[in-house]
Amino acid sequence: MKTGTRNRAIVVAALTSMLVSGAATAWYGGPWYRPYGSGAMVYKRQDIMRSHGYDMTELAQMLDGRRAFNRAEATRLAREIEKGFGDELLSQYAPGTVVAGTRTAPWTWGQFGQFKAMADGARETAKRLAEGLETAPTDEQVREQGAWVTGARPGLGRWRHLDGLVSVEGIQAYGQLRATCSGCHWHFRTRRW
Repeated sequence: MKTGTRNRAIVVAALTSMLVSGAATAWYGGPWYRPYGSGAMVYKRQDIMRSHGYDMTELAQMLDGRRAFNRAEATRLAREIEKGFGDELLSQYAPGTVVAGTRTAPWTWGQFGQFKAMADGARETAKRLAEGLETAPTDEQVREQGAWVTGARPGLGRWRHLDGLVSVEGIQAYGQLRATCSGCHWHFRTRRW
């Protein structure tokens, strides 16, 4: 075998090996992304947080009038957020689950009491949000406190479109939930390291 042909064969074999290993890494991910060991906890908590983000986005679209307001759907989303901040989430932050690829700050486990308090506060606020979204405000509540109009076009008549109205308590709970989530991310989330 000639030297040039041999060198080409070595280069082709090396490139093929790199391509296959790169494809395998892209398919399976690095060892910290695989769902086993501490990587499984990271994977699970990222899924929980991602679903919280999707639910909050859908609620924001309904409350801002970018999407039709559906009271039952909005209440269901708030209840899912409430359920997601329970023990299932906190159990995914066991000590030693600091692995590459996570954005959880290393000091989270040193300040776990504060982290748990923020999660409990978010759960209670999501509960208040769900309760505020469950029923439309009455005429009397609208006259006394006002209400949030979810769409750009409320129905005909002064209070005819009560189904698209949200009580002031519900909107305050929504704002507080957003602030709690942002504060927790500000304190306990970092860039990838």
